[in-house]
Amino acid sequence: MEARRDNTIICTNACFGLGIFRVLSIISKVPMPAPGSEIPAAQPIDLATALARMDVAANLRQVSGRGAGVHPLRVYKPSVPETEFNKRFPSPYRVESVSIYEADRHHWETDRSYWQFMQNFQYVSPKWGTIEIPKGFYTDFASVPPQLHSFVDDDSPIILLPSAPHDFLFTKQKDKNYTRGWIGDVQLSLTEVNEVLTEAMSFCGAEEWIRDGVFLAVEIANQGIKNEFRIGP
Repeated sequence: MEARRDNTIICTNACFGLGIFRVLSIISKVPMPAPGSEIPAAQPIDLATALARMDVAANLRQVSGRGAGVHPLRVYKPSVPETEFNKRFPSPYRVESVSIYEADRHHWETDRSYWQFMQNFQYVSPKWGTIEIPKGFYTDFASVPPQLHSFVDDDSPIILLPSAPHDFLFTKQKDKNYTRGWIGDVQLSLTEVNEVLTEAMSFCGAEEWIRDGVFLAVEIANQGIKNEFRIGP
């Protein structure tokens, strides 16, 4: 954080990290949804709900060797040089908090905080190019429940910036027949959108086992809206 003035936050380019672990280890530990369960869902499932439903926290503890009494991961090491990080996140991250009254007027769930972008924000993907989040866009920062704070705080540098392009790509676009996953005139599949999230996390210091668990959670939980993204290769 560079500064905090009233309810406005200006975030500078200061994310950190490293990563090692195999996705197969996590897949073997995470329970798959049973027939007739709430997963897949008919509506987009946010990161907090997806992880909570699948009890990913407990499984990640087993895979990573971290116990139930560990503290949140608050110390990170740079995963890329600062010049590379600034290339991927070239814009200031300036948002303003949304009051509970405004959230209620939008008919949003009031069990989390919402924020509005006060200026355009960009993530430049090595694979997909520039994803621009416009001024005025709302996000909940992919908020994470308390039982998962040993791994991903909702304001952690490994998820704070990456959640912005992910939330944006999950938003239905009116000029695209209310479908999702659009970067300009190119539509991504659900899997590709979730890969945008974990790719961005890799530049912000998220360890590989965390990225794998996050990907698995949002991928499985949102199968119910898969057809609203691009289908096929």
